[in-house]
Amino acid sequence: MTVEELNGKPFKGLIDVTRLLRAPVGSSRSYRISEIVSGPAKNSIKGKVTLTHAGQEILVQGELTVGVELTCSRCLNAFLYPVSFHIEEEFLPVTDIRSNSPLSYGSGDFIINSNNMLDLGELIRQYTLLNLPMKPLCQTDCAGIKEVSSYGSA
Repeated sequence: MTVEELNGKPFKGLIDVTRLLRAPVGSSRSYRISEIVSGPAKNSIKGKVTLTHAGQEILVQGELTVGVELTCSRCLNAFLYPVSFHIEEEFLPVTDIRSNSPLSYGSGDFIINSNNMLDLGELIRQYTLLNLPMKPLCQTDCAGIKEVSSYGSA
């Protein structure tokens, strides 16, 4: 997956949390990310997430690694960079599952839609972008762009 693809919506990570929201508080379910993510980025993402019913919301915790194609800041060659990170975020339902009344939250909140589907796609995208290096290097000792000599100059 490239950085340009991350700037769009490269994949979905839908999980139906209806049963988890109806389970007792403290109940949890674990998933391998390969079971959840769909789209062209599916093979670039590895790891495991645990969803825990924490009252009205679902707490998502996990360890993920995303393979991102970057351009070396010294030699300008493309290389695959593994971005590893820990996620821990709450997803809030749009409607109260017991009373079916609408709930409102801030624009930055991760939400569970009205069909009780939680989408990890945006969460993974944001965490990946936050963990990218500012000056990516293909190797720690990258020598940079090689100078090309020209013969026969007048």
